[in-house]
Amino acid sequence: MIGKLIKHDLKDGARRMGNIYIAAAIAVVALLISAFFNSGVLKFIASAAIIIVAFVAVIVTFASVVFGANKSLFGREGYLTHTLPVRTGSLIFSKWLSSSIWVIISYAFVVISIVAVYVYWTVEDQNGAEIYDMIYSFAQSFGLGAETIYKNYLIINAIIGLFNACIFVMFVLFAITLSNISPFHKLGTLGVILYLAATIAIIQGAANGLASLCDVTLVISQSGISVTVDKAMIEMLNYANGVTIGLTGVYFKAIVTTFLFILTVQLTESKINLK
Repeated sequence: MIGKLIKHDLKDGARRMGNIYIAAAIAVVALLISAFFNSGVLKFIASAAIIIVAFVAVIVTFASVVFGANKSLFGREGYLTHTLPVRTGSLIFSKWLSSSIWVIISYAFVVISIVAVYVYWTVEDQNGAEIYDMIYSFAQSFGLGAETIYKNYLIINAIIGLFNACIFVMFVLFAITLSNISPFHKLGTLGVILYLAATIAIIQGAANGLASLCDVTLVISQSGISVTVDKAMIEMLNYANGVTIGLTGVYFKAIVTTFLFILTVQLTESKINLK
């Protein structure tokens, strides 16, 4: 049954997100046409349209997560949703997983769009290529020009970025649930935003505090990847053109997100106010 739930939620998201990706496809076609006819005006318009559509996709996805989950769990559809022969934990997990997938897709679309448009312009534009060389040289002065360091740094940060996208969705679901519980429901949609902001601020503040006490740090250097908590070593490796990534906040958020999932399930089972 959980598989059917996830499949249904993914299809529901596709219906809401379909138009935005159709618009992106049209912009891409226009960009290709501009290259074929060498039209500078069309090239600029299509490039701007792709970037704008990409960012709109993120906004639409966020709104879809908030309003879609709120409607299906706590709106009129909630009466039907909660009569399904599945556990509440399965309902929340399905919403979290499907929403996370769409959030990741939207963020990936933004990154791909920016990179694609930049490459498209720099391939035919000498000034663009010179800017790229300047950025590359600047990064190289900080040790990021080394291919192995740069590659590992990007891969690890991409993984952490995906993780942060997934926990963000859990924060949203928790805020939605909280906004449907008395007396927190009085603020309505505004409450979701406020509770989400408060949740992020509190957890991020706690993560930063723990990191300042003892930060488990991933060090990426020419000699390889290692983990340390020695601040002196971290500073020394930074001077030696290595790069570091703090992991304490990541570990802490993973634990808190698990707790928020359990709390969201418990609140949904016992405290919700269906509209």
